[in-house]
Amino acid sequence: MSTAGEGGVRRVLGRLLPDAPGAWVRAMAWASLLANALLVLTGGLVRLTASGLGCPTWPRCTDASWTNTPEMGMHGVIEFGNRLLTFVLVAVAVLTFLSVWRSRRTHPGLFVLALVMALGIPVQAVLGGITVITGLNPWVVGVHFLVSAGLITLGGILVDRARRASLPGVARAERPGQVTTGRRTMRLLGAVLAVSVALTVYLGTLVTGTGPHSGDSGDVARHTFDAYLVTRAHAVPVYALVATSFLTLALAVRAGWPRPVRRMLLLLVVLVVAQGAVGYYQFFTGLPVVAVVVHLVGAAALCAVTAMTVEKMYAVSAVPQPSRSSGDLVASR
Repeated sequence: MSTAGEGGVRRVLGRLLPDAPGAWVRAMAWASLLANALLVLTGGLVRLTASGLGCPTWPRCTDASWTNTPEMGMHGVIEFGNRLLTFVLVAVAVLTFLSVWRSRRTHPGLFVLALVMALGIPVQAVLGGITVITGLNPWVVGVHFLVSAGLITLGGILVDRARRASLPGVARAERPGQVTTGRRTMRLLGAVLAVSVALTVYLGTLVTGTGPHSGDSGDVARHTFDAYLVTRAHAVPVYALVATSFLTLALAVRAGWPRPVRRMLLLLVVLVVAQGAVGYYQFFTGLPVVAVVVHLVGAAALCAVTAMTVEKMYAVSAVPQPSRSSGDLVASR
């Protein structure tokens, strides 16, 4: 190989495996978050177009073909397209993992997050296969979504920490030790926000599994819960989330919490209100497909924004450790 060629290879490897977090790590953190959110959207489209069994077998699309066939029509195209997204997720996960490999000792928090998210991709693929094999069992479908919600949550945390580790301005704005008075209150409210969202998302999967959008036009098993009661149960943590988000924002403004926290809390409040409005709209209008898609995307956004909000709250209220970098301070909490 020529000297110029070797230099080109070194430059590429240097970009893919940087010595310290920088723009590439931030880009891959955002890519990880958005790719997992995209999977939620495409999975929702599969279900709402009744294409869940468009490929009736797994890992093949049919017993004789790895891809969809013309005879399978649009349902086969949609389901197989959703399966192809797994390869995009794998590529993003590998690139994200490589981007933090060389800085794994100085920023172990980034490394662990990238590793866990990478391991989550094959878990999701297998769960997708089990979903097909079990004929879209609503319990399996629910777990499939919850894993995506978990990966989106981790993606939000990864974005926060990658920005703090690579942007000095962000590191200063979100440095530990800024909140001492009311520190426990801040952390308690953050925990309540996180738990409220987790319960909301989980109970939402039960509502979905009880509702009319089964994912296939054939006879598919559904939850046997009373639709009205399970929807009411789903609303309880939503009310808690609304009340806590407004209370936390008011306290943040009154106490002068760091600006990054206040901005994220405001975004969270706006998102919670919008998501609640869409939820009520779809409930009173018989679950129209467009509203369900918007609500599904909103759920993914809610997981990401809540994760980023709570992460910042814990970051600025962490006890400073001067001997370590700001990125590691957050990672070691």
